[in-house]
Formats: sequence, C-alpha cells, structure tokens
Amino acid sequence: MKAILGKPKIDMTSLGDTWDACWAEDDNLYATSDDTVEFSERPVNNLNKRPGNNLQFHLLSGNAPAGLKGRTINRMVEYGTMTSKGPDGCMWKAGGNICVGGKLYAFVGRHGLNFSARQTAENSSLIMSSDKGLSWKRTARENYENPMFPGGRFGSPFFVKYGKDGEAFVHNADKYIYAVSNDGFWENGDNMILGRVLRTKLPDLKAADWQYFTGKDGMADKNWSGKLQEAEPVLVNPGRCSMTGIQYIAPLRRYLMIQWYYTKGTGHVAPADTAWIFYEAPAPWGPWTAFDEKQFSPEGYYNPCIVSKFISPDGLKMTILTNGSFMTAGAENDACIYRLTLIPCTLEL
Repeated sequence: MKAILGKPKIDMTSLGDTWDACWAEDDNLYATSDDTVEFSERPVNNLNKRPGNNLQFHLLSGNAPAGLKGRTINRMVEYGTMTSKGPDGCMWKAGGNICVGGKLYAFVGRHGLNFSARQTAENSSLIMSSDKGLSWKRTARENYENPMFPGGRFGSPFFVKYGKDGEAFVHNADKYIYAVSNDGFWENGDNMILGRVLRTKLPDLKAADWQYFTGKDGMADKNWSGKLQEAEPVLVNPGRCSMTGIQYIAPLRRYLMIQWYYTKGTGHVAPADTAWIFYEAPAPWGPWTAFDEKQFSPEGYYNPCIVSKFISPDGLKMTILTNGSFMTAGAENDACIYRLTLIPCTLEL
C-alpha cells in the first residue's frame, strides 16, 4: 500500500498549530488548535503581533474540504495566553478530541518548552462540553492541581476515531472509547501505549475508569489493566513517535496511524524538516506495520490528523489536517504556513 499526497490547501484566515478535528452528530467538525488566534474573515498574519492563546476551540463547517470555513467557538482563556507558563514552568496545550453522544471531549496537558531538548507532555486531563464547546468541565485550575493522568506515560493522549459522533461497531469500540499516547513528549517520542474507557463512564471524567492494554489480544478483558505502569507499547520506534491519533477506515477494515517526527533532532532545532510514517493495523492494538514515509522540507508539516468526515466510500481517499513550520508564524501572507492546512491523500493498494 502507498499513500499519495495531493496539493496542500492553506486556510489563510487561520493561524496556529496542532489541529485535531472530530465529526459531531450535527455533521460539523469541531477542532482544537494550539498557540493560536481566532479565525478571521480576512487573512491573518504575524502571530507575534496578535493576542493568541495556548489553545482554542473552533467550528469547521462545510460539506467538502475545499469549502471548510472556520469559526472560533471558545478562546479557552482560562488556559492562558500563548506560551504563558504556570508555577511548574509548563504551558497548557490540547491533545486529541472526539464527539460521543453529542458531547465533545478533549485532552489537555502541561507541556515543557525546552529549545535544546524534546518538548515534554505530562499531567494530562480530559475535559467535556455539553454545549458544543461554549463551556467545559473540568476547570483549568482543577486540571492543574489534580491532573487525571499524572506524569508523562499518558501525557499526550489522542483518540482512536471511528465514525460520526463516535459511532463504531468493531473491536469492542461500541462499548469502549480508545486513546493512544506516547511516552511523554510532543515530538520525537519513543513508543505508544493504548488506553480505553467504557462509553458509559466517559462523561464521569475519572482516571480510575481507564484501563491500559498489556499485550496479546485486546479483545480479551484479561489483557487490560487499571494500572498505567503495566501498559505495554503497541508501537515502538525510538525518536519517531510523536503526538498523533488513529483513524479506523471502515471500508478497508484497517486502522491508520500517521506518525511524524523531526528528522534532524527535536522540533526546536530543525523545525523545517519532518517526516510522516504511515502505519496500518487490523486492530487498535496492532500489529502496526509501516507502509510509506513522506519527507517535508522546508514545510516541516507536523501533527497530521485524518478527518473522519472526508473519507471516501471505498476508504481510499481522505483529507489530512496539518500545518507548516512554526518558524514562519511571525511572517506575512504566503510566507506564513503556520496555518490550518488540508492535504488530500489517496491510498494505492
């Protein structure tokens, strides 16, 4: 299998990174972004001159990728202005999000920015909105003082996504919600683990309800543990496991994960050079097999997200959300590629 990428489409009315979108029951897409400003009616430029936030929440409406229109729902001001740090020396950033039963869920975590090393991701929590992003619980203060998942082992969670409003019928996904995390970094982590929570328990936002895959067959309850330290990686690739999620491609009966990494060190050393590794698997727990790799220079595309809404009936065509190098965030007009970017992808079997 090969992945053929088409021409990127850059949304000039956006400015930010780490875009992740879920498909809700109202047929809209809802997305988080980091280090970001509000969508505008006109092209926006130069992040250094605008009041941004550590993370924001948006609505992406439209029935085709080319016609998507963004509107910011919530600037999430309680999570701080862009790059603002807390007493722990870290900043808030968003992880993956999902819509289940009409409610929106998003992971948030504390990120430590170090330009000479990997950006750490730790102390994550899950928040929920019952009004499509206008308000959220838990609060930022509660997540700071009492994080659901202390430490870095589940510090960068992204969901395993299926259909509209989380609809799923395979691998017990009608019963459980799954999420993956690397070992506590934004970029260039070393491995990925898999967690799950009962759909009926998801709204409770309690870490005690989560279990972690410990190896072998994930369909068997005995291979899941409530102890995070007992989790076994579903994917190991040192230095090449960054924050990302998983998409189930129903017509192919396969799962896709697009991993990414900075090819010349950490993102703060070489932000213009990235690679995506395309993996496929028969189940969320694997086995995961790499089938293609793409290099990007000088665009440095990162944090790819497959959009559930725009997968073709045969499963071979899809749209990927990403953004270009953050080093262009202070540039003007076309020189700035630090924006919501849509890339068409076709799979060749």
